[in-house]
Amino acid sequence: MTADTVPDGVPAPRAPSRAWGLALTAIVGAEFMLQLDGTIVNVALPTLQEDLGVSVTGGSWVPNAFLLAFGGLLLLAGRLGDVLGHRKVFLGGIGLVVIASLIAGLAPDLEVLLVGRVLQGAGAAVAGPTGLALLTLAFEGEHRRRAFGLYSTVTGLGASAGMVLGGVLTWLGDWRWSLLVNVPIGLAVILIGLRTPGLRDDATRARSLGLPSALLVTLAVTSGVYGLVHAAEKGWGDGATLGSLAASVVLWGVLLVVDRRAAEPLLPGAIFADRARAGAFVNLLLLAAVLTSFLIYLVQYLQNVLGFDALESGFAILPFGAALLVSTQALTKLVATVDLRVRAVVGLLVVLAGIGWLTPLDEHSSYATGVLPQIVLIGLGVGVAIIPFNLVILTTAPPEHAGIAAGVLQTALTIGGSVGLAVLLIPFTDGAGAADTISRVFVWASLITVLAILATLAFWFGPGARKASPAAGG
Repeated sequence: MTADTVPDGVPAPRAPSRAWGLALTAIVGAEFMLQLDGTIVNVALPTLQEDLGVSVTGGSWVPNAFLLAFGGLLLLAGRLGDVLGHRKVFLGGIGLVVIASLIAGLAPDLEVLLVGRVLQGAGAAVAGPTGLALLTLAFEGEHRRRAFGLYSTVTGLGASAGMVLGGVLTWLGDWRWSLLVNVPIGLAVILIGLRTPGLRDDATRARSLGLPSALLVTLAVTSGVYGLVHAAEKGWGDGATLGSLAASVVLWGVLLVVDRRAAEPLLPGAIFADRARAGAFVNLLLLAAVLTSFLIYLVQYLQNVLGFDALESGFAILPFGAALLVSTQALTKLVATVDLRVRAVVGLLVVLAGIGWLTPLDEHSSYATGVLPQIVLIGLGVGVAIIPFNLVILTTAPPEHAGIAAGVLQTALTIGGSVGLAVLLIPFTDGAGAADTISRVFVWASLITVLAILATLAFWFGPGARKASPAAGG
């Protein structure tokens, strides 16, 4: 099976050559905005708390409110795209982000701000998987390879770019600018999406939204993400952490029972039936666990040990994004004919080399020799590895389930990031400070990367795996 066909052999629709650039601009521009929303307000939190008279604990809910709504609604949003049409739902999600950004950016108090952030997360959840599904259905061949390269770059750049842009906007004006910046970006995306011939909804058929399953999966994911976020703040032994995680497990069990009896399950078995695709889901979850924790805990080290301020830390992480850009746009061309499975393993090995190279960090390390070359290496490896995983999932999923496949993909990234933050909190807090514990954080991160490599080998090369490539080229 090639990366340019869906399982039944029907070629993916091609965006008109004159319009593919506009279509890509709309989808990738939207993804960049959605990625920014997860971190752009973090740097502005101290100013925000002072302006609104909010405690540190209350301020922590400004990023968490977005994360909970985003993670909890991804799977339902994916089904909405499959039922109502991906373009329609995509543009609706961007519209909700614009409205929510106005509410949050103009909020007179914390309560209104949190309402805006929840709505921002909901809009991002609606637009994210449907935009990714559009990317899969609207492009093929060279255009698809370039589209996935840009999309993967934006995904990797989002966190660090958000911290830099949030710091710049807060320094130039006010914390509210970090929220209101979505308004012109979102309106531009909507305008492009409405006027681009390459973005048209395919014919849809009457299908059930599976509301009972949708409610259960939303509660299960939200409860699980809340438990992981709480673990990262309060520890694994906290009652609220354990209760939330236990509730998530129970809700997932109930969902399996309800879904099994449904005529059209929210999580159809066809999504997970393919071994290559299942392996890609597992690997994206593990890779997200490493990358999210790598960015967060490395920034803690830069600020608390090397003395960087928030804006300097954001700029210090940017070489990772630059390396990711080079990898997805240049290196991917050079290895386009190489089996995707081989590319993914090589990319993970490079990530492991970079993460392992960070393990000697201590209070005597410098940015130039102890951090910079390592994060460049990690960026190169991520760029090589992440495109194969995305391609295998999205180009082999049944076309009628493109939206839910994209929703599961982004849910895996969200949960993986939360798992990584919570798990690596254990070594990070097991000492006198960041200078003492950062080395153990990257030892643990190296072990998670090794687990990802072993999972790739087991799913894609182990006994019973298909001899043919799950998808070639890209």
